[in-house]
Amino acid sequence: MNASFPLRFALAALLGASAAHGSLDSILAPLPFAETKAPVAPVPTAPAPEALAPVATVESPKDEYVAPGITPTELQGALKGALEEKLRPSGELVLIPLRDLPDLSEYSQPFNVVLRSSPSRLTRGNLLLRFQVENETGILGEWSVPYRAHVYGKAWFPKTRLLTGEIATPSDFEARRVDLLVDPDAVPATLETLLRHEYAREILPGRPLEWNDLVERTLIRKGDVVEVSAVNGLLAITMRAVARQDGSAGELIILRNLDSSKEFTARVTGQNRAEAIF
Repeated sequence: MNASFPLRFALAALLGASAAHGSLDSILAPLPFAETKAPVAPVPTAPAPEALAPVATVESPKDEYVAPGITPTELQGALKGALEEKLRPSGELVLIPLRDLPDLSEYSQPFNVVLRSSPSRLTRGNLLLRFQVENETGILGEWSVPYRAHVYGKAWFPKTRLLTGEIATPSDFEARRVDLLVDPDAVPATLETLLRHEYAREILPGRPLEWNDLVERTLIRKGDVVEVSAVNGLLAITMRAVARQDGSAGELIILRNLDSSKEFTARVTGQNRAEAIF
């Protein structure tokens, strides 16, 4: 008996039995898988927007410009400027009020100061200023304020002892700041003040140089031989003469002609030079 017969018989039996229930593929197919889904939370819906009432806009009022008030510092500066314009001091003017200035902070600028009463010249000591203040609205008032005044400038101070007759030169001095109202005769520290000058007396260090310490430089001294020019119309001649006296620039002096021994007058024009006067 063929050995494979029982196997075929068993397989046919098996196939015959399963025919009633379906095909082999359906038998062998996996069971259907029931897919489960996680519950999805409902998405909240936004409520319908309510009609918005229009927002009223409020305009802020525009800031009005307010002119600044008059400060004491500005009033002080205006007073100083008015006094400087009137007196023209030779140095830096400093005014120190001896009592409070009027309060003008409630009055607007610009403003103007008019001096009603002031000294004709600055001197050492106190002074009284009477002034009027006005702005675009009119005169604000009139006040009087006492002041102490100073005028500062630089003056020459000798470095060493200076002898009479020596020619003035800046190298003999140093410049220092002084109150010109305390030392009114002090010579200002400028080169021009020393030009064409010499020392009129012995000068010691420690005090400012004063105008009395200087004299116009002597360009011709008595006994010097001078070259004299004489002009008469188109005729011009020069001669030599002996000075009979000292002379500074611009001064008239007497000379004696070396040839004729006649004396005549001439104006000093330079070092040992003069011009004859007809």
